[in-house]
This record gives sequence, C-alpha cells and structure tokens, in this order.
Amino acid sequence: MLKKHKLKECHNPDCSNTFKQYNSLQKYCSPTCQKTHAKPKRINKVSKKRKEDNEIYSIIRLEFLSKEYNQICFIEECNRPATSVEHTRGRIGYADDWARENDITLFLDVRFWKPCCIEHNLELENNSELSKKHQLSRIHGGKKT
Repeated sequence: MLKKHKLKECHNPDCSNTFKQYNSLQKYCSPTCQKTHAKPKRINKVSKKRKEDNEIYSIIRLEFLSKEYNQICFIEECNRPATSVEHTRGRIGYADDWARENDITLFLDVRFWKPCCIEHNLELENNSELSKKHQLSRIHGGKKT
C-alpha cells in the first residue's frame, strides 16, 4: 500500500496552488513563487561579539594614541603622526594564558600594539618583507625570519 502525500498550500499569499512537499523546508510551490514573496535573510556585516569589541577598541585606541610616546609612527625614519594601531601579533586569538583568563584577545591586547601612520599600516598589510621586519611571529613570539 502506497502512502498518500498530503498536498500543502503555497506560503505566497498571491498564490493559491497546492503542491507535494518533498521536505519540511519546502514552503512554496515553485522557485518563482518563492522569489516573489520570500525575503532573503541579511547576514550581519559585523558579528555581535566583534561589535562589542569594536566599541571597546575605539576607546582604548584613542587613549593609546593620545599618550606622548605613541604619537609618532614606530617605523624608523618616519616622523609622521600616528593615526592607526599596528597589531604586531595579529588580531585573532590570545597572546598567552593571562590574556585567555582575562578574555583579552590580541585585537584588544595593548601589549602588542604599535603606533603607526596610515601609510605604513597599509604597507605592512600589503608588503610581506616589511611585515617580516616589524611584526612578531605567532609561533614563538619573536621577530619573523
């Protein structure tokens, strides 16, 4: 004896069709009907956690750059004012057990920040040779070789 499938009504209010539902996610009789009615879910540009971290970061960053010894770019022979922060160990993860226990990610860990002008900050992102010279290794915490 074959099972009779119950016909479902299309979720589009402008459509009165019924259809055979093949899985529980199917709500519309056709892709065309779905496109005209269903609104795609927007993915957030920034996660909730990163949004919270960004609020903290903007405050700490201004405090960091306002200190007298952090007002000039750290790159040798560059005397431009520092307008950004270089994360010398990256921004993802924790530096050590102390940071993990206190929930301070590398993104917010001031111990590994250096004052930087925007020109050199962009150059450090794009120039691997310069980044090897000025950034720290994630493996051993020392200079990259």
